[in-house]
Amino acid sequence: MIKMVKSSPENPLLQSKVERSQSHTKKTTEGKCGLWKPLVFGISASLLGLLLTIWTPFHILMNERLRMRPGLPPYEWWKTPPDKVLLRVYVFNITNSEAFLNGTDKKLNVEEVGPIIFLEKVTHSDVIVNDNDTMTYSAKRSAIYLPMMNHIDLNQTLIVPNIAVLGIASYLWDWNFVTKMGFNYLLRKIESQPIVKTTIYNFLWNFTDPVIDLGHSFFPVMVPTTNLGILTIVYEHFEHTVTSYMGTNNGHSRYFLIDKFDGSEYLPHHDCKEKLVNSTEGVTYHQFLTKNETILYWRKTQCKVIELDFERELFTNGFNAYRFTLRNETFHRQDSYSDCFKGNPPLPNGLIDVSKCYFDLPISISFPHFLNADPIAKTYVNGLKPSNEKHGSFVDIEPVTGVPLESRARLQSNLILKDFSGLSETLERFSDITVPLFWLEYNQVGIPTYMSNLIFFLIKILPSLQIIVVVVLFCTGLALAIYAAYKFITRRKQKNLQHKIMRLKGHIFCN
Repeated sequence: MIKMVKSSPENPLLQSKVERSQSHTKKTTEGKCGLWKPLVFGISASLLGLLLTIWTPFHILMNERLRMRPGLPPYEWWKTPPDKVLLRVYVFNITNSEAFLNGTDKKLNVEEVGPIIFLEKVTHSDVIVNDNDTMTYSAKRSAIYLPMMNHIDLNQTLIVPNIAVLGIASYLWDWNFVTKMGFNYLLRKIESQPIVKTTIYNFLWNFTDPVIDLGHSFFPVMVPTTNLGILTIVYEHFEHTVTSYMGTNNGHSRYFLIDKFDGSEYLPHHDCKEKLVNSTEGVTYHQFLTKNETILYWRKTQCKVIELDFERELFTNGFNAYRFTLRNETFHRQDSYSDCFKGNPPLPNGLIDVSKCYFDLPISISFPHFLNADPIAKTYVNGLKPSNEKHGSFVDIEPVTGVPLESRARLQSNLILKDFSGLSETLERFSDITVPLFWLEYNQVGIPTYMSNLIFFLIKILPSLQIIVVVVLFCTGLALAIYAAYKFITRRKQKNLQHKIMRLKGHIFCN
């Protein structure tokens, strides 16, 4: 018979020593982890704070804007700009046409009629990103009538200069006597008059005359259109291919400046080699704008690049802004060898010849009401009242982002009438004057709320927020480092104390 024997229990003293050893090992491991974890987290927080100091979220976002990535707010806002630009048209109505034509009055009297208000719609399409950090796209502008904002009947009657008759007469001013006599005979035959009665709508969109119809039929190259409606001329072919700078390689200062317009660096329709490189169309401006800069502004309507200078700092639309204004000398004569706009004969200061951009019609542009022009310009007609407040031009720009907050660009179009000697007696009354036809105001009326909120976050909240985050990270890192050091010193003291106690116990036990 086999007898079962129960094994004896373990030695209680040995088991106690093992348990104490395991407990000591566990505490040692936990102590090391408790020491290293805050140290690692502290160093990580400090490094992250340092990285956010070098590469701030603000500058990362500003650099990202330069890349113009589809789908992101800067690109989408540029591609379809908000409907915030109003076009106001003011036309000049002649009030003494009969007295002037019969010789009773020596000057034309004009009165301003307007505004007639439109929305200028801008769209960008066919976008191509080029290898050299430029972007090519098609830019189109159109004018949309706003009936709810207008209080003037478009069927209202106007008495205006006949652009066709007077324009052709001015074109023939230095031709031979036979040609002028033929033109006199033609005018009598078709009964075209130098001053005509028309409606506001026709003057804007559908201005025609038999003389221009004949000219187009026989000389289509010289007379490429039969419609001289002023807004038709401006907007009928207002679609162009533009290449602009973008990308981080070109930097902030060249952001969205023009590289080429319709494939060329030079002004269109001009013989002189005046460049439009580094100008802007005004949809947006470059980032980090400074007060000592000169902005080069290009718009096909004005036919030349014009300069805007810093005037003052102001608060508008919820932001600090820089106001840039057109120089008073914008339309003054330049050096005779480089002035492509002086006209023939030369125009006085304050007017420039832009006929090359308008089918060679004798058109000049100026500030409205001949503001800032030579005194002789103010003698051409009666009824003008120039005012810098009403007729000057400016743009208010948020300088960090380069976003225009408000702008008013004002230009007047005039008909240049040269020496009409050799033409009819009626036409000779118009000799050597420049008659104002109309003036335009392009008015950006603020920015949409979503853009305002985005700019506010970018320039107001984000810089402060990133400072707070960096400070918190550095403080957290410092606090964790101090905590780890405290734990390390405390642990060393406890360990030394334990060693002393153990040595003391050993000494007592031995004795």
